[in-house]
Amino acid sequence: MNVTKEIINDLIPPYVANECSADTRALVEEYLQRNPPQAEELRRVMATSVPQAAPSTNSLNEVRSFREARRRVRRRSWLMAFAIFFSLVPFSFVWTGGRVLWLLRDAPASAIVYGAFGAVFWVIYAVERHRSRSL
Repeated sequence: MNVTKEIINDLIPPYVANECSADTRALVEEYLQRNPPQAEELRRVMATSVPQAAPSTNSLNEVRSFREARRRVRRRSWLMAFAIFFSLVPFSFVWTGGRVLWLLRDAPASAIVYGAFGAVFWVIYAVERHRSRSL
């Protein structure tokens, strides 16, 4: 089989990373000994240092913005869940001992307290939603 420059170019990355077999390493080194211009080009490429990419300020701001948006959405989800729960609790009922107990009818004070909590959570949810839209 004829070893061409394209085959060697395909083998250079694993050769440089030292992730190839001993046979592949020997093949590449033999080819580079027979072709000094390509060996010089490989030495020049390996000597070139690659600057470490520092995260840009813009990408850090994007990450911060994403985390803030995710936190706001999570908070709004919890607020809505609590608002729905406390709004529906006054209408709850339970079947015990052949009798139906309805919170609104049998314990109106508790039903009003739960309804008030629901209203408070709905107001907080509306304020949070308004703040999110104004940003």
